[in-house]
Amino acid sequence: MREVGARRVNFFKGIVASVMLGGVVLAIGGEAMSFDAMWLLAASGVVGLSVGDSILFYALGHLGPHRASLLMSLSPVMTAVGGWLLGEVLSGYQVVGIAFATGGVALVVRFGPAARRRAPKPHTVAVLAGVGAALCQAVGVLLAKRGMEEAGVWTGTLVRLLAATVALGAYAVARGWLRTDLRRLFRRGPLTRLVPAAFIGTFLGLSLMQAGIKLTPSAVASALHSTTPLFALPIAVYFLKERAGPGVILGSFVAVGGVMLLLLS
Repeated sequence: MREVGARRVNFFKGIVASVMLGGVVLAIGGEAMSFDAMWLLAASGVVGLSVGDSILFYALGHLGPHRASLLMSLSPVMTAVGGWLLGEVLSGYQVVGIAFATGGVALVVRFGPAARRRAPKPHTVAVLAGVGAALCQAVGVLLAKRGMEEAGVWTGTLVRLLAATVALGAYAVARGWLRTDLRRLFRRGPLTRLVPAAFIGTFLGLSLMQAGIKLTPSAVASALHSTTPLFALPIAVYFLKERAGPGVILGSFVAVGGVMLLLLS
């Protein structure tokens, strides 16, 4: 990311993962879907993956990772409210599970190792960007949920990611950056590092997220997706030798309890 920039990483991973997904869909055959479903999935990709990720990168740069992640923990709540307005019904266990998972992650982020590092002084635009990123992710999940009612996981993921990548490419064209972006992509160093990241984080990660969106209520899928900091925590503690304080340990137990409630409900 330091070598080519966050925007280019997002764009490059979209290109590489779209090729991978296209190969899978060609190999197994894609499902037919209506124009409405395709439009909903494309819109969810542009809102959630293009616009949302872009303003999230801005928030990360101006707030630091822990503050931006705290704001992103609002996304499951926003998704739950939006799903309720659209007629989704959650059980009591699911509501408690979402609250525990989201609250636990917020504790982990708030008291985690990154919170003790010096972060840039926050300002209003950056805070609004963080809230906007959470809102974009929530809207993207809600749109994808409706689109996935007709689409299979692989086809739906391809439509969503392809729309997001095209939107990022159109932005690069408008700014006159596309030729430089592609030239940097096909250099050996960045490409060899981006292919594994695109395979694990975008191809597999986004496909699994789409499966979750299709098979569970949108708020549940969003809450499970927001638990990413829990998986980063053991890496920071074991490999980077960073200390996990009482707040992090408590938050981890609360979040894991919430996830278990969601999985069992």
